[in-house]
Amino acid sequence: MKLLIVILTLANLQIIAQSLPLEMKFSADGKRLVSGGDPTDGFFQLNKIRRIELEFDQANYWTLLTSNYQSKTDLPARLIHDGKTYNDVGVRFKGQTSYQRVTTMKKSFNITMDYKDSTQNLKGYETINLNNSFEDNSFSREVFYENLTRPFSQSLKANFVHLFINGQDWGLYPCVQALDGDYVKEWFLSNEGARWRCERTTTGGGGPGGNFGAGTSTLNYLGDSPNLYTPHYTLKKSTITDHWEKLAFMTKVLNTVPLAQLEDTLNKVLDVDRALWFLAKEIMFGDDDSYINKGGMDYYCIYQKDVDRFVPLEYDANSVMSGNTATWSIFLKETNVQFPLANRLFAVPALRQRYLAHFRTMFKQALDSTHFVGTLNSIYGMIDTLVNSDPKKLMTYTAWQNEKNNLFNWMRNRRTFIQNNAEFKQAGVKIDWVKLATNGVLNENPGSYETAVITAKVENTAGTKKVNLYYGSGYDGKFTRIEMADDGKHGDEAAGDGIFGGEIPSFPQATFVRYYIESIANNSSSTAVYMPEGAEHDVFIYQVKVDPSSSNEVVINELMASNTNSIADQDGEYDDWIELYNKSKSPVDISGWILTDNSTNLDKYRVPTGTILMPESYLIIWADENGKQVGYHANFKLSSSGEEVFLLDSTGKQVDYVKFGQQESDKGYARMPNGTGSFIIQNHTFNKNNNTTKTSNPLSETEFDIYPNPARDIVFIESKSSNEFQYQLVNQLGVTILSGRATGETTLDIRNIPSGLYFIRINNGIKKLLVERH
Repeated sequence: MKLLIVILTLANLQIIAQSLPLEMKFSADGKRLVSGGDPTDGFFQLNKIRRIELEFDQANYWTLLTSNYQSKTDLPARLIHDGKTYNDVGVRFKGQTSYQRVTTMKKSFNITMDYKDSTQNLKGYETINLNNSFEDNSFSREVFYENLTRPFSQSLKANFVHLFINGQDWGLYPCVQALDGDYVKEWFLSNEGARWRCERTTTGGGGPGGNFGAGTSTLNYLGDSPNLYTPHYTLKKSTITDHWEKLAFMTKVLNTVPLAQLEDTLNKVLDVDRALWFLAKEIMFGDDDSYINKGGMDYYCIYQKDVDRFVPLEYDANSVMSGNTATWSIFLKETNVQFPLANRLFAVPALRQRYLAHFRTMFKQALDSTHFVGTLNSIYGMIDTLVNSDPKKLMTYTAWQNEKNNLFNWMRNRRTFIQNNAEFKQAGVKIDWVKLATNGVLNENPGSYETAVITAKVENTAGTKKVNLYYGSGYDGKFTRIEMADDGKHGDEAAGDGIFGGEIPSFPQATFVRYYIESIANNSSSTAVYMPEGAEHDVFIYQVKVDPSSSNEVVINELMASNTNSIADQDGEYDDWIELYNKSKSPVDISGWILTDNSTNLDKYRVPTGTILMPESYLIIWADENGKQVGYHANFKLSSSGEEVFLLDSTGKQVDYVKFGQQESDKGYARMPNGTGSFIIQNHTFNKNNNTTKTSNPLSETEFDIYPNPARDIVFIESKSSNEFQYQLVNQLGVTILSGRATGETTLDIRNIPSGLYFIRINNGIKKLLVERH
């Protein structure tokens, strides 16, 4: 029975595509889609100080760097990191006031890894910025701010680097990700479209809070002619031809559409919700170098071709959380027509309330005093020794020590100021829960011809003016708003019980559908509350089920996702492969059937016409992206780190599906028993019955023990055999969480695994494991 449960779970699991941007993720249960939030890892991991060495061959390299500053010309150098030497990187000074007003050698650096070699990168990054912490005695503001605000708005990755130049210690540097195409791809569906730094093409003048483009580079409407915008926006990259026309049109909508129509009209050309989170981030943390303060220069704007909308992006955060910014109005610049994002959006009542809801969420989490103090203390503790020994730092060690208290005081003053704002204090109606149902079945995703019924329970029915349901297709893009009803006729329960219902219309099979709920209070402000609180970058999501095929005779029987030297194709190449098996007693014509590894592209590889799979026979399809070779060669490869494979009939209906995790080289991922069982990693049985593989005495479920059960942090697996065994920890979606091989006894660390029901599979035996935390 336990085996049957797992098989059914695998057959009905939620299909999750593998093409999400790096900063987007599904929740563990697959019901939420969240952008940001995770701590940075890889090169920009916050709790690791990276060591970078630069070596210049030119004896006068400093003079050359200085003379190259105005032209932004790179000087070639070698970069050494983690014992690896990168030749021909490009180095130049960067910054404006941080360069011009610093008379010492503690300059800021821009390092271009692909200066000569277009394939060269530093652990995935083509450009990094080392900032000298000008006017920031904490050495930490930018790193601290970017990491604090990641869960709420697009944020650059940032950590610390210990720099050496030609063997000389140059001290500590905040290291910040470049706002380039790679950054855009991490947060958005692609970097197709256009990207501007919103600054004059010739810079100069101004000062803190000065006129750096306010009224011209601040998304102001300058006229219909694209030529009016080119002096005020520096185009960094474009993959389209009409980028200036699109920019001009967006600013026209933002600045000229009547306020009564602005919300819906503007949302078609500008991601209004992201713009409001962007404003909340800059205003809450007092970003002096920002759109909201300077107007131009220190922010970017991108046009997303995928969804046909613009998004503003924060840039340059070394001057946050200082001076009089603790008493900045939470609606800063709302009366200044030169700043239309604030002046126009804050003037629309519904958008003002949406902004306030986001502001409250960010305040509650990012400006929480315990979180703020703990995070800054951790950063200070990590860099203390290097700051003290930095031979070129721009502040004294004592000034650095004192600046931590200045930041704490700023935080306390900012919290007090915000909490005294009457609009901020206005309470909304809490949303208790949100549920999805199809045909009356809870948590059942709809098929392609079915609607999804969404219900939401609010805490205070009498205090509720209305409840709205927002929905949209795909991973990103516009939402449609509909009002929900509490009348007992919209999938809700009884009329007036505080449970509101609404219907999301049908979508094509495999479509991802995002949705969230908004409650509007019955008060003078019409206060808004959202569930999830992070909407629209944290939303509920489901995927429309792929219609099942009437054919069930053919299955995906085995695959190999890491073929190094096991089986070669007819050209002697060791490629990934997928094995199909006809388990029936009759021939099956699979002409035009489809194999794909992407649920958003269900027509990837078509089986050639005339392909008949004989009874109880096998067909190998090579997954090698090489359709020019003779035979069956799919136009995709398999990922050894895990992905999914779909088999669909010629009409696009699902015949079979498998989702797999990390694979072992030259091992098969095969159904056991052959043709019908669940998948295990074993010696491959290429083009033949999987039952013929030799295994080390497969254990039944009675031949191993797991304890404790329920478990919290650690679980022990104890075999009753002396033979080596293979184990897998599988969640309820059929996804392998942990796997490995052991002999006798092994221990699994489950501290990072959410509470819930799991299955431990040992060869052919399966047992349930309950993970509980109180």
